[in-house]
Amino acid sequence: MSANVTKIEDNKVRLDVEVPAEAVKKGVEAKVRELRKQIRVPGFRPGKAPRRMIENHVGRDYLYMEALQDSLPNWYSEAVVETDLRPIDRPEIHFDETLDEEEGFKFSATVEVRPEAKLGAYKGVEAPKREIEVADEQVEEQIEEMRGQFATLAAVENRPVQEGDFIVMDFKGEKMTGGPLEGADAEDYMIEVGRSELLEDFEKNLVGMTAGERKQFAVAFPMDYTEESLRGQSVLFRVHLKEVKERELPPLDDEFAKEASEFETLEEFRGAVREQLEATENQRVEAEFRGRVLDVVAEGAEVEVPGVMVDEKADEMVSSFERSIRAQGIEPEQYYQLAGSNREEVRERVRDDASDTVKKELVLDAIVAAEGIEADEHEMMHQIEHLAEDSDRSPDEVAELMRRNGTYALLQEELARNQALELLAENAVPVPMPPEEAESVEEIEEVIDEAAGTPETGDVEVVEASRVGEAGEPGDGEEVPGAGEPAPDAGEARVEASVQTGEGSAGTEKDEGKE
Repeated sequence: MSANVTKIEDNKVRLDVEVPAEAVKKGVEAKVRELRKQIRVPGFRPGKAPRRMIENHVGRDYLYMEALQDSLPNWYSEAVVETDLRPIDRPEIHFDETLDEEEGFKFSATVEVRPEAKLGAYKGVEAPKREIEVADEQVEEQIEEMRGQFATLAAVENRPVQEGDFIVMDFKGEKMTGGPLEGADAEDYMIEVGRSELLEDFEKNLVGMTAGERKQFAVAFPMDYTEESLRGQSVLFRVHLKEVKERELPPLDDEFAKEASEFETLEEFRGAVREQLEATENQRVEAEFRGRVLDVVAEGAEVEVPGVMVDEKADEMVSSFERSIRAQGIEPEQYYQLAGSNREEVRERVRDDASDTVKKELVLDAIVAAEGIEADEHEMMHQIEHLAEDSDRSPDEVAELMRRNGTYALLQEELARNQALELLAENAVPVPMPPEEAESVEEIEEVIDEAAGTPETGDVEVVEASRVGEAGEPGDGEEVPGAGEPAPDAGEARVEASVQTGEGSAGTEKDEGKE
């Protein structure tokens, strides 16, 4: 197959494609095999009729038109991959002649491609950058969190339950109208009071109880409770509190430092924790700085962002959000119902962000072209090796498949953009952060930190605190729970084409009719 690209106007191009005779014949034969399974020809077993009988049955013109219907989208996608085009909308396909198994087939496609950004200054731009600061309180908070991982549980005597205690209990729930409630009972159940493992009102009723005490109380289930049958229902619980335990933290001394890390003294350990926090903060500051530099460069660039690209990016963003809430066990439809919203409203709310993201991607693409940046092959193979780990193919097989379906070029593009962003940051001039902006950043970080402990707020990864240095084993005692997707006539047609990641014929979607 040969393909040539001609620029027409603005960001439209014409793709002229010549399909060799053998490819045409292959497409026709594939359609014959498909029709053999569908058509019964007298005198032949199903699937065994010769091609001439199939042609006599359906007609040669019909056969060729059906073969063209199936093959044209694939040929278009192969030509797109071959010419390294980046279409952003469906193409207008034109052809004057039908298929010819001796001469081949020619067609042209007019399609809108990504626009090119006109860059302004992108080297030596000024952008605010925060200073790296790690307060003593942050160090101590990290150490205290790590102490909690080495805590043991000790029985509490002669003291009522308070928040933070661990209790062992039996409980049974009953309907207020009488009769047991399925799934609302347990024996020797342990929880940390106040951690909201159970209903808030249930846990509040545990506070003040003592070991051995029995108590009954009513709890109303919230209207957004996961189990629909219990929403708004009041349930009577009978509780037998068996044990009360509290966490005992190890002494904050050199022995703890030896157990929790590779260091001999608490001061060495504390210094290592500070270095770790500073390294993490440095990564955050550098990421913020790269973002601000790109903001400045994008603001100085000229580019018209196509609406179709904004729509596609907004869809990506909404889909990503829906995946994140599914990961938390909530279906998007349920979330939208509870939030009094719907997918289209969320999509509309993210359009401005989607437009900004697309503009910045186009700016980075322009920098890649201006600087002649190429994706690092070592990093390419590193990424491909990760993909191969989740499949039954070798890295080389995955790479070859990606080259055939076009995703290899997409990965190259993404890595090249990352390199362009690094180039911008390396050549930028950091300036002090305005006080009011610095305060705003701190407020945002506080919100993010709070969200990190509240999975319900979004796509949050909860990361357990890691030790500094070599890992040791927890001390003796009881471990604390929780630590740890009519044939075309000659003339005009439209083909909806998109490069897919799966294996097959370039992954182009079949056209749905003609125009």
